[in-house]
Amino acid sequence: MSFPRSLSVLIAICAFAGTSLAADPLPDSVAYRAGRWFQYVPYGHSLYADEHPDYMRMDLGAATYAPGANYGANPAKYGTEMFAVFGARISVWSMDLQNRRFGLNIAQTVSAHLWMDLSEHTTVPVVNTDYRIAIPTFTFIHRLQGEEAVPFLKNYSLMFCPFKHESTHIGDEMVLQRVDRGYALRRVNVSYNYAELNITLNEPEDRYSPCHTFRLGGFVLLDPGQGWYFVNSNDGNVNNIASNTAARTNSAGIVERYGPSGLPFECWLQYQYQSGCSRHGFQAIVSAEVRNRAVYGYSLTETTQATAPRQAAADNHRFTYSVFVGARYNMPHYDGYFSRMAIGVRAYHGNCPYGMFRSIDSFSHIGFCVVYQ
Repeated sequence: MSFPRSLSVLIAICAFAGTSLAADPLPDSVAYRAGRWFQYVPYGHSLYADEHPDYMRMDLGAATYAPGANYGANPAKYGTEMFAVFGARISVWSMDLQNRRFGLNIAQTVSAHLWMDLSEHTTVPVVNTDYRIAIPTFTFIHRLQGEEAVPFLKNYSLMFCPFKHESTHIGDEMVLQRVDRGYALRRVNVSYNYAELNITLNEPEDRYSPCHTFRLGGFVLLDPGQGWYFVNSNDGNVNNIASNTAARTNSAGIVERYGPSGLPFECWLQYQYQSGCSRHGFQAIVSAEVRNRAVYGYSLTETTQATAPRQAAADNHRFTYSVFVGARYNMPHYDGYFSRMAIGVRAYHGNCPYGMFRSIDSFSHIGFCVVYQ
């Protein structure tokens, strides 16, 4: 690039920057335009009814005892279970433009889900753990101001993650029991990569004001041919899951077979209401989710070893429902990570949302819930 041309480009950039700064009354406008590293942003976070959130949560209550997940063979219909989520959404970089009319955030999310059976007094087994990681997550928000203002609509946002990974692991006690009892499928490897998109109306950025939030989301498998899960010959009889493909030998010399993906996506609709905040920092929260989720098509209770591959059939989808009702406390002089705590009741009904137990078609739990965000 020649010197005169470089000089003209530089002058144009300076003129644009000067015009933008003059139009932006914020004293920290330069910092906004340069972007902020590792600073909390109040939008893009999971809602309270989300079954797989990016914050800390613990549920303690009654859950369905289902064949294949009942370690102690308890004859009761329900047992005391604990479901815990250790999650975080860390803002890596963020920027606001035009007097905060627009916002952009790049974040890193990660979570681990733990399921423990507290009713089984012999060992209190860990039934299942799930792990999720997203690299990275992009969120764009448009705050409606001035002439753009619409009644009942404060903002809208788009959140996109091009790559997320989930892997799940059955608890050690459950694996050993399934080996001892001769189950055909001792462990199913639920492991897949996907891309996710969310559209949100009324991000609850202002934690003190009443807000009705609506979110429509979905994800699609990045490798639909591989499907949601697979079984290898070390973990079970590869013929005991239906498959569209033949068994294959992996690089370690282990025979494995992938299950059918069926419809390679999930979608959901979420709603959340927060009331106005009292002068002491308390407010009511009501949140609900309806999700269309895959029901994995294999039996966890079968002991028969199949001699031929099962006929392939697409995994079914069904609707699941999650509701949270409670109250939240907001720290009055700090708005950032771990500044909110909520307590309430959360209920779920649908197919089991955890690990290889997603083949259980009817699963419910209800109990006391604590959220730390």
